[in-house]
Amino acid sequence: MLLHMEAFLYPIALAALSLLVLALEALFPWRREQRLVRRWTYLSDLAHLVFNGHFLGVLLFGIATTWILPRFDAVLAELGWTEVVYRSFAAEWPLWVQIPVALVAIDLAQWGVHVMLHRIPWLWELHKTHHSIVDGEMSWIASFRFQWAEVVVYRASLYLPLAFFGFSATAVMVHAIFGTLIGHLNHANLNLSWGPMRYVLNSPRMHIWHHDYEGDGKTTVNFGIIFSAWDWIFGTAKMPDEPPAKLGFDGVETFPKDFLSQSAWPLSAWPPTRKVAPALGVGVLALGAWLHAPRGATEGDFSAPLFGETAATTQPSTGELVYPATREEADAALAHFGRDAERDGYAHPEWMVSVPELAAALGAERLVVLDVRPPERFEAGHLPTARRLGRSDYSADEPVPGISLGASELEGMLRARGVDAGDELVVVGDGPEAHRLWWTLRQVAGLETRVLDGGMVRWSALGGALAIGAGLAPARGTLTLEDEAPTTTWAELPEGAVFIDARSPQEHAGEVRHPDAARAGRIPGARSWPYEELLRSRADPRLRPPTEIRERFDASTPPGEPPVVLYCQSGTRSSVSTFALLQAGVPEERVVNYDGSWAEYSRRDEPVETGAERCLAC
Repeated sequence: MLLHMEAFLYPIALAALSLLVLALEALFPWRREQRLVRRWTYLSDLAHLVFNGHFLGVLLFGIATTWILPRFDAVLAELGWTEVVYRSFAAEWPLWVQIPVALVAIDLAQWGVHVMLHRIPWLWELHKTHHSIVDGEMSWIASFRFQWAEVVVYRASLYLPLAFFGFSATAVMVHAIFGTLIGHLNHANLNLSWGPMRYVLNSPRMHIWHHDYEGDGKTTVNFGIIFSAWDWIFGTAKMPDEPPAKLGFDGVETFPKDFLSQSAWPLSAWPPTRKVAPALGVGVLALGAWLHAPRGATEGDFSAPLFGETAATTQPSTGELVYPATREEADAALAHFGRDAERDGYAHPEWMVSVPELAAALGAERLVVLDVRPPERFEAGHLPTARRLGRSDYSADEPVPGISLGASELEGMLRARGVDAGDELVVVGDGPEAHRLWWTLRQVAGLETRVLDGGMVRWSALGGALAIGAGLAPARGTLTLEDEAPTTTWAELPEGAVFIDARSPQEHAGEVRHPDAARAGRIPGARSWPYEELLRSRADPRLRPPTEIRERFDASTPPGEPPVVLYCQSGTRSSVSTFALLQAGVPEERVVNYDGSWAEYSRRDEPVETGAERCLAC
């Protein structure tokens, strides 16, 4: 069983490192007149340590996964940027490479954020809590004296770089623990400079000058978190032999002194609120606690199958879904897959499964759930028993970026995820990638799968059970795939076809060029029908009713039933369109998903059309 490391490892490491550095301060104090424990400020700093060291992360995780990331991912999917942002560039690197790269890359990004916290006035207001450390308070425990909004700035700024790299949870955890150690030491009452290593690692002798009272937005120095190298490189380093004469900042004398009042800053800076600043702090924290739980969640009434995995901290509990009580019930529920789609009139219910149908079958012996989201999204919350795979597991970069892999490679990928012959495969995601895998397995290898209608967005909206971590490790499967069919490149496309562009209107018009495209524009004569228009909404990304889809298609295509070629950047968004048209009853022999798509066409010596959008209904 693989447990989510952050659930137990970081709090333990934080406690151990805190005790270690506290002992070092007691044994080897630099400023001997400084008290080891200062009653009231120590209690406030202890509250910061406990809250910022664990509970703040829980709150921000819940708020992000409930309110922010589903909408953010929907926008990325609409713009066609999901694969760019969640490239997981480093995910396949060995751990011994990931760890040092993560240490350097994350610390450099944090250095940049730290500089902004001092240079930008409104960000400085958020950072003042940390600089409220005054003479006699510079100690290891003060390293966690910072306001919650500052953490929001750091995490928001680091989200895109981390999503791009896709470092493993282990690499990120090593950075967090090592960064905590260096942070504790930087603030500790220790006469430590690292000698020649001072040009690489931050130290108490160097960092204390960052808290110099005389520093301001332009003159503050030593912004490094782990590594001092950035300050030496960019000219912001300062390391005299003696410490500064005074710590703090201009106005620190009237700055709130307790944890709750500091949590309400800068609201507590307004004179009428100063007497009730602690109450404001309670209100701010209570609001965060309310926001971190999904709407409709209640305590104590949730029971869902986790099968040995760790439950997500923000486990939904709406009670709308029914789970099987036994393995037999789960196995029997597989026979009901597709009934909701059949009731709703879709032409191929054998390719679909609804959220209630899937919930009723969780734990079935033949059920395999394949999650195509990036690793950080999977580890933050996935269906129990789900097995993750990335885009590189079923598509290649050569000869065309995003082209489907062959059947033998797909067979190896599925075997590694424990797939056997006769298994019921369900593909889930939070964008068009699920439909891409459905199409690839069907087109290349003749393997039928089902797509979860509405994906993870719909699952979460109905309070579906979530597990965290890297998932369970299944035994290797025995699936054998048939001889592969050719991928659909430009040479295989039918003559006289109508081209439908599933990309964004901006890409269609040539106003935006995808990073993996050689040119901007569209195939001449192609009509625009963005794949999002085939879904109900961002909040409910289930397929539109089949009658709506078919009516628009029939009204907008030429008579005579010509073949229809759907394309996007690399066959991903157009897989949704392909799926939708087939579900609307368009004959399969008429519908072609162009696997190479614009990634191939833009590299060919073929004409390109740009300009105003040519919409399908125009």
